Amino acid sequence: MRLSVFIVSLVAMLGSPAAGQGAWESAARLDASRAGLSVVVYDGRIYAAGGSGLTDPRDEFESYDRELDRWFPETPLPRGLERFGMAMINDRIYVAGGYARGEDGVAPSAGVWSWSFAGNIWQSEAAMPAAKADMALLTVGTSLYAFGGLTDDGSAFVFDPEERSWETLDVPGGVTRRGMSAAVVNGLIYLAGGRLESETSARLDIFDPVSGAWSRGPDMPAPRSGAAVAVLDGRIHLLGGRGADGRETLQTHMSWRPGDDAWRDETALPAPRTGGGAAVLDGEIYLIGGGAGGGFLAPFTALDTTDVFDPEQG
Repeated sequence: MRLSVFIVSLVAMLGSPAAGQGAWESAARLDASRAGLSVVVYDGRIYAAGGSGLTDPRDEFESYDRELDRWFPETPLPRGLERFGMAMINDRIYVAGGYARGEDGVAPSAGVWSWSFAGNIWQSEAAMPAAKADMALLTVGTSLYAFGGLTDDGSAFVFDPEERSWETLDVPGGVTRRGMSAAVVNGLIYLAGGRLESETSARLDIFDPVSGAWSRGPDMPAPRSGAAVAVLDGRIHLLGGRGADGRETLQTHMSWRPGDDAWRDETALPAPRTGGGAAVLDGEIYLIGGGAGGGFLAPFTALDTTDVFDPEQG
């Protein structure tokens, strides 16, 4: 069983009468330290892929068994990827975009692959219409949505896994931000924070894929990018990230339930973290990997830690 060392942070609890409760404990470490990785959950296991390396993006692919508190190696990615999108649909894991090594060095990619649980193999899929990195991939209904990227090109991409084809979706100005935290709640897509050119955003954009309508939710208390995101009991949790200047790595943890007027503080992380992956398993949030420093420093400060947030403790 994982080490039951509970770390309760008073920092996140003070000064907010609406603050949540909960505590953090440690779980098994990844085989390799990495920031800029992506994670998904399938059939009671967490799958973690990619991340930053000292020279090239990494191709590790691991799965976590909660009962054994252990990470197991899986078939590596077809190529090393960092800050890419990963999502589950039709019993397959899809990875898209991100930074990858090419003929001209490490650069944004349009490549897409999917992994079969039955065959334990990766297969090539139709590439996105354009390269995207520092992005998110989300599942809504029968489609995958790719949001974010390095420049505000006014577009997102939608993938039909049955047709194995992409379409381009026009989005309002300012929506395409790098390092956004993206989540789906009740069929709506929520895009929080991120950076647009040299500015970090506090905005929350909401997209309804059925109607095509865009709206805004309450801004976060302060700008942030690179925060891990998880949805637990209908609340969107943002964990760590980088502050307004892009240099400060955050230890803060906040959450918001759609329909609320404001975000609330939650129990702070055990340590500052950015570029981590987050997943929900059995009513707990797992924060996986990441780094103590962002940008150029990410590969040099990458972490192999897995921390688990139990909202019922504390």
